[in-house]
Formats: sequence, C-alpha cells, structure tokens
Amino acid sequence: VEDEQHLADGLRFNLEAEGYEVQVVETGEAALELLRGEGPGFDAVVLDVMLPGIDGFSVIAALREAGQFVPTLMLTARGQAE
Repeated sequence: VEDEQHLADGLRFNLEAEGYEVQVVETGEAALELLRGEGPGFDAVVLDVMLPGIDGFSVIAALREAGQFVPTLMLTARGQAE
C-alpha cells in the first residue's frame, strides 16, 4: 500500500524479481477493501504509514480489530521527524 508511484513501482519491481506476486493499491480505504475481500488471502503486506485518507496505522488497527493478523511491514519515506 503506497501512494507515491515511484516507490510503489520500485517495491513491485524488486518483489516480483524475487518471485512474489504483487498487488498495489494507493489508499488506506482501498487496502481495507482488498484485504477484507473474499478473494485469496495475502501472505504479507507492505504498508506505508503516511497515506491519503486513512493512514497506515489506522489500516493495521482496523485489520487487527477484525481478527486479521497478516504479517505487515510498515514503512515511511519521511526524511526527518516533525
């Protein structure tokens, strides 16, 4: 889950090069829809902290509250603390 296209492209490229199947969404809302869906589950999630709309912390909290415990790597591209 990454809203910055160049970062999403880099993650996709490297993960696919290692043999992983990758799905990318840009918002927290889209992530929740996809992860809560009836389709096949996910082995892992790479989740940006700073997203438009629902942020990454809120996404992971909603998943955990719903009993979904897919391993999740949280990331951010922030260069410095505020």
